[in-house]
Parts: sequence; C-alpha cells; structure tokens
Amino acid sequence: MGRRAERIPYSSHPCVYHTLRRIIWVLMHTFYRFRVEGRDQLPLAGPTIFAMNHLHLFDPVAAGAALPRQVVVLAAAKWSKNWLVRQFLRGAGTIFVRRGEVDRTALRACLQVLNAGGALALAPEGTRSRTGGLQRAKAGVAYLASRTDAIIVPVACWGIERIGDLRRLKRPECHLVFGEPFRWTFEGKPDADRLQDYADEVMRRIAALLPEKYRGVYADSVDDGRVASPAAVHGEGQGLKQCSH
Repeated sequence: MGRRAERIPYSSHPCVYHTLRRIIWVLMHTFYRFRVEGRDQLPLAGPTIFAMNHLHLFDPVAAGAALPRQVVVLAAAKWSKNWLVRQFLRGAGTIFVRRGEVDRTALRACLQVLNAGGALALAPEGTRSRTGGLQRAKAGVAYLASRTDAIIVPVACWGIERIGDLRRLKRPECHLVFGEPFRWTFEGKPDADRLQDYADEVMRRIAALLPEKYRGVYADSVDDGRVASPAAVHGEGQGLKQCSH
C-alpha cells in the first residue's frame, strides 16, 4: 500500500473540511443568490494564495465553499476567544492572526502551509473594510509570495454583507469572482518598499474584479475593469508571470 499523503499544516481533517464545505455551499445558496465565476482556471495543487477583499466575517468561508481544493484561512485572533466561532474555524482549518502588529508566529505558520504545497485564503488588507471599499494592502501577502514562489489568485466577493436584506424577505445576490492566477519572479530579496508595491499590485487586480463602488483607494488604478498600471511590478530581474492550468 502507498503512503498516505501527509496533511498540510494547520489544515483540518479532510472529512471534516469537506463536510463543512458542503454544508456552507448549501447555506450560501439558501440565503443568497450565490454567483461564482472563474473556478475553471484555479490551480488544484501547489503553494497558492487566494487573496481577497474583506467585507464580512464570512467572506473567506464563502470562498472556501466554492474552491475545488482544501485551504487554510486566516482569521483575527479575537475570534479564538469565542468558543463557538473558534470550534467552527478550527474545523475549517484556520491560522489566527494578531491584528495591529507583525505577527511573526502567524507568518511562520503561513510559510509552513505554503512550503508544504498548501493553499491559503487571506485578505491583504488585514481587516474588514468599514466603508465597503478596498483599503490599502499590508505587505504580508507579497512577503509570503517572495518566500515560497506561491501562485496568487485575486478573489473578489461582494453582496455577502447584505445578509440583512433577508429581514425584508429579499434574498440578496452574493458574487464571488476568481481572477487569473499569476506568479511573481523574484531575484534577490525585495525590500519593504518593493514588497508594498507588490501588495498594491495584488489589490489592483482584486479591484479590477469588483464593481466600481467597492474599489476604494484603488479605484483610480482600474479602467473599465482592467488594471491601469503595468502588469508587472517594475524591478530589475523581477516581474510577473500569468499561470495557465
């Protein structure tokens, strides 16, 4: 008999994960008119970062339900203090992150996941948007990509924050759009300013997938749904590759 595949660090048991995924998939279609686009181009294996905007607590849960592979999600450490939420998130596979500081323990955990060939779902903004529009990215997403050669998939989610429409007996639409996967090529160790440039590039790609009113501080970098800035982040020996799967 062949060796059983080793579980990705911080991931939940596959049976638990896929059971939760099916339940959430049904719930999303029950409470929302759930629309998913772009799943046919997603990488099914290898280190991958699903980078998405963050409007609601359940954004990454909705993304996980739609993904064809198991992912580990990042969540604020405050949710680990709520017993019910903590149990659910651990069942889904979660790394808890301390907000407002560089959480090196969480960064090491993310590197373990990616170096083992796993997938992460995270919000480059680092926290939920209070305005509904995109906020400036933190550099963490670029740091992780620079250390692991991970593929990045921009993900846009909107409408999930309108769950309150159910009180008016109206089932809201929730849209989840997966953009084209890409991977940066790095030569040398990028400095903090360069990492921020890379993180901003991720957000511009997310903005291009969102309706205009959700683009926030990146609205001016998108023109008719296209990234207005150059596709590659400039730097000698450093650039961007589109990934085909």
